[in-house]
Amino acid sequence: MSLFRAALASGSLLVLFAAMPSEARADVWGCDYNKCVAACTKISGKNCTIYCERRLQDKRRDKICK
Repeated sequence: MSLFRAALASGSLLVLFAAMPSEARADVWGCDYNKCVAACTKISGKNCTIYCERRLQDKRRDKICK
């Protein structure tokens, strides 16, 4: 049951960040990978490196970050 709750929490985090407008996502941790990992770890603690790599790639693609 604990594994299920952890998966649900990490999935909820991803949905929460994905649903936020790109400007709000940029305000949370900007374009700094280390700040993203720190914020993600504080919230969920799971799959943060993969999540931050993908979000940073998205921000670069959308020209929010260079």
